[in-house]
Amino acid sequence: MAEKKTSFYCQLDYEHVPYPSPVGVANGNIANNGCGVCAASMVAENMLGVSFPPEESAKLAKACGAREGFGTDLYIYAPVFAEHVGLKVKVTEDAQEALRFLQAGRGMVIANTYGDRPEHIGVFSDSGHYIVLAAAQGTEVKVWDPMYKEGSGRYDVPGRKGKVRLDGTDAYADFSEIEQDCFERPYFLFWKE
Repeated sequence: MAEKKTSFYCQLDYEHVPYPSPVGVANGNIANNGCGVCAASMVAENMLGVSFPPEESAKLAKACGAREGFGTDLYIYAPVFAEHVGLKVKVTEDAQEALRFLQAGRGMVIANTYGDRPEHIGVFSDSGHYIVLAAAQGTEVKVWDPMYKEGSGRYDVPGRKGKVRLDGTDAYADFSEIEQDCFERPYFLFWKE
């Protein structure tokens, strides 16, 4: 049996799609502010097999007031998105709870990276960014990074090199790296009832 193809969205492919902010980034677009809406699109399409492209996700985020100065407020967007597509959601700052959820195969997680700090170089971003934690095998986690473009060398820069294994658009990292990246940041757990 052939494995189902993953729906993956790179936000950089959506510079042409306006995502203006009511405060802050007036010239915002999905490429420079849409990691959250792209992450939600990947969760919906891969968990449910429905069409929910970034353009539609961005419209929903704006309509519910989740578009903020630099991105999307998932505290506002996650419950609206989950209800819209028919998922359940829980937010936690307990990294180990998120890992157990993935290890049990219960669903997918959108994690909010912190980025660089004095004692840590961000593996998935140098600042705030949303990534999808798609699955876990032990402590190795499959990550879909909306900022990843094949051939970009995104994970070859100093501080990231050797911490991520790539297989197409699937990035694999030990959960300890993700936990450090998401220091004191939320994890949004999505599942089907």
